[in-house]
Amino acid sequence: MLKGEKVILRAIERDDLKRLHELSHNVDLSTLAGGSWEPRSLAAVEKEFDKDLEDKDKHYFVIVVEEKVIGDIGLHHVDRLSNCTSFGIAILEPEYLGKGYGRDALGVLVEYAFRLQNFRRMWLETHGNNERAVRSYKACGFVEEGRLREHIFSDGAYIDTLLMGLLRSEWEMRRMRNAANATKSDLAGVGQQQIAFIAHD
Repeated sequence: MLKGEKVILRAIERDDLKRLHELSHNVDLSTLAGGSWEPRSLAAVEKEFDKDLEDKDKHYFVIVVEEKVIGDIGLHHVDRLSNCTSFGIAILEPEYLGKGYGRDALGVLVEYAFRLQNFRRMWLETHGNNERAVRSYKACGFVEEGRLREHIFSDGAYIDTLLMGLLRSEWEMRRMRNAANATKSDLAGVGQQQIAFIAHD
């Protein structure tokens, strides 16, 4: 189990499949996350789950907030030769959108991929019109590496696909910078407390 500030990521269990299947019924959010939607039976989801159990390079998690599953996230297209992986994320509970849960989940997954799994590079494809997702990816350090024009058909129109990536070295630099900023903030807080204490005396 992996913990962030707002979410917990844990392995998908068979008991989660019914919940994930119910969440996938939200056509609009599923389309944003994956580009297309088609009806899938719970039996088909269970069959795919059983098949994935044999694949050691499947790194799939449910996103949990206060014991409630709100979506899923995971590494895909794992290439151990070049030490690269892509990922996918879907928050499928409308009330949890735009509140930092997806960003927190992605931050936890990035930490897992670089610190625990020793990947060199992470990448993704996302819809060019999914501005909320693009903002979250950029906030986690991903940069746009390319654009495939009118590459995917989604919600009645052909739209661009963005290719975004993050290098391990870039992630390490961000961690060092964040740690340094946190230290400065802590020191500033101590200074302010001392000033307040002196003023009170």
